[in-house]
Amino acid sequence: MIDLVFTFNREILRFKIKDKVLYYTDRKWKKWIQCVPKDPKLIQLITMSRNSLPMTLVTLFDLTPKEEEEYKAAKTDKELSLIVIKDAGLKGVKLLKKNES
Repeated sequence: MIDLVFTFNREILRFKIKDKVLYYTDRKWKKWIQCVPKDPKLIQLITMSRNSLPMTLVTLFDLTPKEEEEYKAAKTDKELSLIVIKDAGLKGVKLLKKNES
């Protein structure tokens, strides 16, 4: 399992990678949300409450088909974490801490 802690506009964003599944949480969302592969509940949540969600949550999970293929092609949790770090950096999100266990 890999824990990634990021910061964006003074907000702390946490990602957890376990068995090539990416989960997300922040201070507003106390529960972990499965974002890659996309959980159907997440898609419904984003469509139903787009105005109440933090913009980071909406933009971070808008993946292009090419990005989705890149995530699926990762063979290990470590490879997936490198992709997450790269993509987060492209969207202005900065890595604070990475824990592997």
